[in-house]
Amino acid sequence: MPARPTRTASLRLRFLSAGGVAIILAGWAFASLAAGSYFVPAPWTTLADTALLLARRFTWTQILITFLRVCAGFLGGFATGAAAGMAMGAHRDLDALFKPLVLFFQGMPPLLWAIPLVALMGIGHLPTIIVIGLITFPLVAVTVGEGMSTLPRAYGEMLALFAPGFVPRMRELVLPHLAPFLAAGVKAGLVLAVKASVTAEYFGANDGIGFQIQAAYMSMRIRSLFSWAAVLILIILVFNHLLPRIRLAGPVVSALIVRRSPTRYEPQDISELERTFTSRAGASRIALKEVSFAYRKKSEILHGVDLEIAPNEIAVVTGESGIGKTTLLKVTASLLKPTEGSVSCPPRVGFVFQDDRLLPWRSIAQNTALPLLYQGFERRRAMGFARYLLAEAGLAGEEEKRPDELSGGMKKRAALARCFARLPDAIFLDEPFSGLHAEARGLLWDMFLRLFTLHPVPALIVTHYPREISSLASCTMYVLEGKPGRLRTVQR
Repeated sequence: MPARPTRTASLRLRFLSAGGVAIILAGWAFASLAAGSYFVPAPWTTLADTALLLARRFTWTQILITFLRVCAGFLGGFATGAAAGMAMGAHRDLDALFKPLVLFFQGMPPLLWAIPLVALMGIGHLPTIIVIGLITFPLVAVTVGEGMSTLPRAYGEMLALFAPGFVPRMRELVLPHLAPFLAAGVKAGLVLAVKASVTAEYFGANDGIGFQIQAAYMSMRIRSLFSWAAVLILIILVFNHLLPRIRLAGPVVSALIVRRSPTRYEPQDISELERTFTSRAGASRIALKEVSFAYRKKSEILHGVDLEIAPNEIAVVTGESGIGKTTLLKVTASLLKPTEGSVSCPPRVGFVFQDDRLLPWRSIAQNTALPLLYQGFERRRAMGFARYLLAEAGLAGEEEKRPDELSGGMKKRAALARCFARLPDAIFLDEPFSGLHAEARGLLWDMFLRLFTLHPVPALIVTHYPREISSLASCTMYVLEGKPGRLRTVQR
């Protein structure tokens, strides 16, 4: 984060800004002397005329008319631009479809299409609003499209398991990630909409600031033309000054995605979920039969894999890096579809990824409660049970912190708690504690086994340290080897 300027530096910047304004006024005065005051009124003349203009009620009526049109046109352009940007960023086909439209309105001078539009629709509010919207549309579409193209796919994969569906994806990932891009679109788009109102009202209205500029120009009232232009410039300066100081998109997005969690929880808030968690019968199984997998137009990664994991059994898979262990987990958890063979796995699974994939805009408690909230559990109980799991994972007192406030080991604990908060019928761990030293890994394996004892279901674990867990629990050991990968049982 850049350092805040000192008082001396701030005064220096203000002095330089004042110098820039002085240069503009000096150039303006010189142009007035060179061309004559009739064609270029002196700056002090325009200043006096503008003050008189702003003293009239008629002027404020015209400003209000323009402002309402700007708001209506901007809202239309922002809504359509945001929708187009999301679609373009999410799908290549839609990007190819919308790109020519965006480039057309972005690259073509508005006069080339605004005049025919006004001629077709006539003079009035609607064509003026449409012109403002169409000028705003490409800026917002491009800005939001850039944001969508940087959407973290890892979070999307996590949500596909813990909070599947369109609404959770929009609320938990898309809108929070796009918040700064939407804010940038609002700030830049509103200023552009004010400028666009001149073009729109110049050709398509019989009132408003743009029309007054057109009327002054057509009747050669140059002083009036300059004073109305000064009013417009003042409005733009006010927007430029105020908009950076107003968090336009943040509160709206926050209201959509974040609700404050209750601060106190009664025992009954977690008792039902705790009983469900600790009494889950281990009846589910995992079975892979002759499973092969290859990404599109690439060689096979897995071939003819057979695996069966009984209820309450832990299967541990190891192998060289890049052999396909993570792919095996994702195929088994139904994140990827096998190219051949069959997979039998319960639909409700818990997953601990190599990276923690905790949503940065959510607290640790909210991240942990995420699977429960989208399984339909009442919020108070879900949050209470999340705190219970976090306490079991050794994170009591850390629940309201954000992920970036935690150490690497604490993040792993939170990810482990979220995995069990899914109330899963099967559990998958993908090198869950990599990057930690041996002592920290040992503590986390102990923690996993304590939670697993409370909630025993079939578990498939990929790790580079198989001996660490096999020394603590009864496991079936496998090694994935060869290209394409095949699974082999390791005799203990």
